[in-house]
Amino acid sequence: MTRMPEAGTSIELRDQHGSAHRSEVLQCHREHPGTLVLSPPPDRPAERPFDPGTRLLVSWPEANSYWVLPVLLVELRAAEGSTLLVAEVDDDAWREERREFVRSSLDASVLLDFEVCDSEGEPGPVGVTAELIDLSEVALRCIVSQQHRDWFQPHVPVAVRIELAGDLFRISSSVLLAKPAARLDLGLEVVVLFDRPVERVEDLRAHLVARAEAQSQAAGLAPATEPAAPSAAIEPAAS
Repeated sequence: MTRMPEAGTSIELRDQHGSAHRSEVLQCHREHPGTLVLSPPPDRPAERPFDPGTRLLVSWPEANSYWVLPVLLVELRAAEGSTLLVAEVDDDAWREERREFVRSSLDASVLLDFEVCDSEGEPGPVGVTAELIDLSEVALRCIVSQQHRDWFQPHVPVAVRIELAGDLFRISSSVLLAKPAARLDLGLEVVVLFDRPVERVEDLRAHLVARAEAQSQAAGLAPATEPAAPSAAIEPAAS
């Protein structure tokens, strides 16, 4: 059984747009696959905070770490004038050391290789070009063409090839979610979650820190991140 927040825990809900919303765990049912009943975020519409079928990330602090749990919203439940969120566990939780966690926007070359076959045994596309929006030590967000939209389904394995300042990374990953991008070219916005432990995570962190410092210096600000941070604990929770 993956790690889950206890009832009464204050949590943060991250939606597919990357926005964070406050909530609280009202009930925690650990029977497989695991279910959480959550209070409605105060900054979302009261009657319908999210649509059923929405994938969310539940985040909470515990034991000097910050845990993240992917969930799927399966029900909106009316209760005493409010709407509760019923969410099923969608994958294993992982741990982030927030003080060491780095994310950045980067100019980088990104290609995605699908590592599955379709129902007729045909291999998935390789070399799918992606426009990078956001990159962290555990995931990336990008825009891809609608041409391959049928392949971008949750949990589908992909290999990410990303080149940062001439340094080529190949990271085993899986699709977390995909949705139409809010832009005129009608692309597909995709979040890809890296398999943990992330390969060459220290090298990846070094690129992100260097980029963050360069952006801060260009803006005339103090560096946002210390360059000599120790290794972050990024690992799946024990089952």
